[in-house]
Amino acid sequence: MNPALVLALGRALMALAFIGPGASHFLASAKQRNYTGAAVGAVEVATGLALAFGWQVRWLALAAAAFLLVDAFVAHNFWVATPQELRNQVLHFFKNLALAGGFVLLAASAAAR
Repeated sequence: MNPALVLALGRALMALAFIGPGASHFLASAKQRNYTGAAVGAVEVATGLALAFGWQVRWLALAAAAFLLVDAFVAHNFWVATPQELRNQVLHFFKNLALAGGFVLLAASAAAR
């Protein structure tokens, strides 16, 4: 297997974690005239596209990991969730931690190249 091709595929798949939700945030926020939310969505999409195309991978991967860690503890703090929200918040909390770990690995692989 070609290592460069495998890394490009991995980058593209991980970038989807920002492109999809970012587009959703952007569109929903723009409809409500929530310009801060729309700006955050636009930054998420831009970050995902830059990662997918291999631009500044090391720094963007570290920034993505930091964003996901903050988001996990701020937006998905399951320890204060209601019983109805608990399962969903636990799922998103650990998903963000796992993605952050993947982005740290991506940053390390970019630094080693």
